[in-house]
Amino acid sequence: MTTTNFQHKAYESIKNSILSAELAPGSRVSEKELEERLEMGRTPIREAIIRLRREELIRVIPQSGTYVAKINLQQIEEARFVRETLEKNIFVVACDLATEENYHELEKLLVLQKTYATLKDEATFFQLDEDFHHLVYQIANKNHVWNWLQSINLQLNRFRFLRLEVAGLSWDVILNDHEQILQTLKERDKEKIVALIGTHIDVIDNDLKVVKQAYPDYFEE
Repeated sequence: MTTTNFQHKAYESIKNSILSAELAPGSRVSEKELEERLEMGRTPIREAIIRLRREELIRVIPQSGTYVAKINLQQIEEARFVRETLEKNIFVVACDLATEENYHELEKLLVLQKTYATLKDEATFFQLDEDFHHLVYQIANKNHVWNWLQSINLQLNRFRFLRLEVAGLSWDVILNDHEQILQTLKERDKEKIVALIGTHIDVIDNDLKVVKQAYPDYFEE
């Protein structure tokens, strides 16, 4: 494995641990522990940490140490705004372009998501949620927009993953929304798809209050 590959692997591993709260917001980051856990040398770990600092997932406090950044509420709101604005338009485009094969692919993702919801597999359920939305971007020929959006979504995705761990918030809401969205895509009903996407993403505001109550120390303004 090349040096670049090691750096990428270290970055992805640490980033995923932060997004899933395996490395909890506010917790101290130990380079030595990361080296041991990932079985890597110091250089790729440090390069990964530098990149994660730029993305505001890791914070260095002078005379104190390196910490996992808390989840930023303002960045969640901005990401929610951007995603809702984009997806309303992208799903409208997908209404015109989606094929029977696309519907079949979306149906398969939905079946898998229901299966992993039953298993309470948070990581796979979350990834399938992402895959469902990503596929619609691809259907609309907006894959580059999706890739760009990932940098905007980091804090939002941290919240979305944490939401899956709160007992009082049902995963069925997400599944039911996806079922309705898929049916509306099949009907090519653009007005209805805009309303559904708004409802699907706006639920973030209500869920955020519940997640903050469950994990009050994980968030910052």
